[in-house]
Amino acid sequence: MTTFKARAARHFFILKAAKELKKEIEKAGLDNLKIVADAGYSILYTHLNGCSPQEKARIRRDFNTLQQLGGTPEMVLTELTRQMPEIASIMDGREGYKESEIQNVKAFMKES
Repeated sequence: MTTFKARAARHFFILKAAKELKKEIEKAGLDNLKIVADAGYSILYTHLNGCSPQEKARIRRDFNTLQQLGGTPEMVLTELTRQMPEIASIMDGREGYKESEIQNVKAFMKES
């Protein structure tokens, strides 16, 4: 059983991760991301690999903390689509896209 404190911390990290992704998506432009998705590339993996080594380390640390609190990449993507309904149309419009994004995030987390 999780405590209220643990659930609140998990929720905070989910919101934080989704807000950071939302900020990067807005910076890149939604139209550009649709083009990337149409070309078959992962939006999240493209962003994650484009970060500096320091930023990658911070993102991995945040995701590891989230994982320790019981959070998952699925929860972050669900929150992101809640914050940006237009992203939901990109993910839902392509078969298996959300699952591939989740796998790409998990692969990023395993990299050193």
